Amino acid sequence: MSVSRAHGQVLLFALMAGVAGCGEESGSVRQSPGSQVAQAYVGSSACAECHAEQYGLWTGSHHQMAMQPVSAESVLGDFSDAQFDYAGTTSTFTHGDSGFSVRTDDANGQLADFAVRYTFGVEPLQQYLLEGPGGRLQALAVSWDSRSKAEGGEAWFHLHPDESVNHDDVLHWSQPAANWNFMCADCHSTGIEKNYDAASRTYNTKFAEVSVGCEACHGQGARHVSWAQSGAVDGAQIIRMTSQQEQMNTCAQCHSRRSQLRDGFTAEQDLFDYYLPVLLEEGLYHPDGQILEEVYVYGSYTQSKMHEQGVTCGNCHEPHSNRLRIEGNGLCTQCHNPGGRPDFPTLRRLDYESGEHHFHAQTAASPGCVSCHMTDKTYMVIDDRRDHSFRIPRPDLSVGLNTPNACNDCHADQTAQWAAARIQDWYAGNPPDHFAPIFAAARRSEPAVEVAITKIAMDRSQPAIVRATAQSLLVSYELYGSSAAIEQGLRDPHPLVRIGALRGAQRWAAGARWQLTKHLLEDETLAVRIEAVRGLVSAVPALSEAERKALRPYLEKYLRSLSFNADAPEGQSELARVYMALQDTTAAEDALKTSLQLNPKWVPGLVNLADLYRGTGRDDKGGALLDQALRLTPESSDVLLSKALWLVRQGDSAASLPLLERAWRLTPEISRYAYVYAVALHSAGRSRDALVVMDAALVLRPDEQLRQAAYGIARDARLDKKMQQYSRVLQDR
Repeated sequence: MSVSRAHGQVLLFALMAGVAGCGEESGSVRQSPGSQVAQAYVGSSACAECHAEQYGLWTGSHHQMAMQPVSAESVLGDFSDAQFDYAGTTSTFTHGDSGFSVRTDDANGQLADFAVRYTFGVEPLQQYLLEGPGGRLQALAVSWDSRSKAEGGEAWFHLHPDESVNHDDVLHWSQPAANWNFMCADCHSTGIEKNYDAASRTYNTKFAEVSVGCEACHGQGARHVSWAQSGAVDGAQIIRMTSQQEQMNTCAQCHSRRSQLRDGFTAEQDLFDYYLPVLLEEGLYHPDGQILEEVYVYGSYTQSKMHEQGVTCGNCHEPHSNRLRIEGNGLCTQCHNPGGRPDFPTLRRLDYESGEHHFHAQTAASPGCVSCHMTDKTYMVIDDRRDHSFRIPRPDLSVGLNTPNACNDCHADQTAQWAAARIQDWYAGNPPDHFAPIFAAARRSEPAVEVAITKIAMDRSQPAIVRATAQSLLVSYELYGSSAAIEQGLRDPHPLVRIGALRGAQRWAAGARWQLTKHLLEDETLAVRIEAVRGLVSAVPALSEAERKALRPYLEKYLRSLSFNADAPEGQSELARVYMALQDTTAAEDALKTSLQLNPKWVPGLVNLADLYRGTGRDDKGGALLDQALRLTPESSDVLLSKALWLVRQGDSAASLPLLERAWRLTPEISRYAYVYAVALHSAGRSRDALVVMDAALVLRPDEQLRQAAYGIARDARLDKKMQQYSRVLQDR
């Protein structure tokens, strides 16, 4: 499990795509034979008698060995009193009569002994789950490199080697970011029941099988086994996963970056009734859709032409062993060859291994298909993962956007301009249009691309995840055409597009948002229903009494659903937001305080609690919270703005100006920071300086409201020439 500092702070619910194992359960997390889950599942061993070949392939696979009870066979690391030094702490790994244990720094920074309960993963690294308080299992960040010595392995290493992670850091192994129960369990075992008790803040997590077993993919097997043993002609069938939809639905539950909405997903159910995959969001994906953070496979693969043409995960991966069906270029040339393939008749027939295709010399060192079309990125220090969007190298996009490209991965001594020129020499004409420049500009809310981003949002030839992302980016725009595109997206057949459109709809005033999105409160898909009510929470104060009454049952249902993620600070912050909408400030305050107890460095909790104090007449208590938030995120424009406005309310406007200036300079593309800073300068008698800020903002975003504000400042300051300048532009518009 790997968590970056940014996402350790934010604690997004990104559950790890993993590997698992089986054996006798031990420790505080266990199978519960009397539970409803255990009664529905039979365990992988029950499948072996009839499905011996598949069971044999699964045995020893990454799925079968991702999480295993500790034993001499399952533990790969050196526990013979081996030591590892990191950030001033020496961790010692031992094995004795009482089992495997680690002596390392605890949550208070003191050395303590911890029993190892499970191994976690198998290659290229293995982590170890240590038992924490309240039923928690925590993933130790000191991990074992299970590669061979020749590859640099067979050694201990830290997942954050370039940092100094101590006990009070959000990335420390004892912190929520390394908690197995909600960060990892759902993908490393079968039939997980998280069972978090918010009152005691403890877990009673159970699983039907410690491994990712047969039933994790094929569904609960009790009825199927009963049918098989009875000899009946017609009986309960398992999910066979023969179609692309079945495979994507099943594999994406773990091989995706997503948030979990509830327990209980099985293969016959809809992914979007249990999970919400992320869009091509900034910080997770490059603007061209290439992987940036750990996003796993789903979001990349659904962008690809392979997905569009019906290629399944199983075409390339043997689903039981998890191994590639063919090694080397043969995996690709089973379809991409001069003879074609009958089940994919539209494939272009070509010798893809010839120099006429790849323009490289035919040598043993020639790049393979994946070198150009599935570039890799290293996560968790040593784990190389390939981008599954199967893209054509586009160094021309790298020139303007600084995105990676396959050409410069190998030719690192050359520039992207050089690589783009070479491709231009090989192929006639200009490269095809790509959404990357438009997404990059839309992420900065640049007005010039509103029409272009609208076209992408409405273009049914684009993959659903691309259209959904475009829909979400329309939140920053205002023209009628883009508004109509959002309305269209709200009725799109794909749930991900409806979700993107709901995010774009946040630009609408409360009344319009209610009228145009309320039908999705009854959507067939849970993820859409949750996104719909989430988007209406902020509209509540502006709705009519009748509208608030109509929305209230959905808010209350949403509150109940949020209890599933009450063990994370994000979940508590969202609870607080809903309580505020319901005017229950006491419950909102309790939720925010709980979020900070779960993670004292949870910046949104600090800022929102300060804002709650402001709204309830206790503004003086907010200053310390905002100071703490600013120490944790000194480069956050939002936090700078919040602290600056707090200072203004305390009567210290002069002290707010440097903070407002920093917020503006950090994010000049977002006009509200320029607006607030300019107004503050004008109030301080520095009207000419205010207009300098306004003019800089108008260059980036020629917004009419911003120009009207600039006109007002010029008028108040009696700067006639500037006033006439703004007036002419306003009249022309």
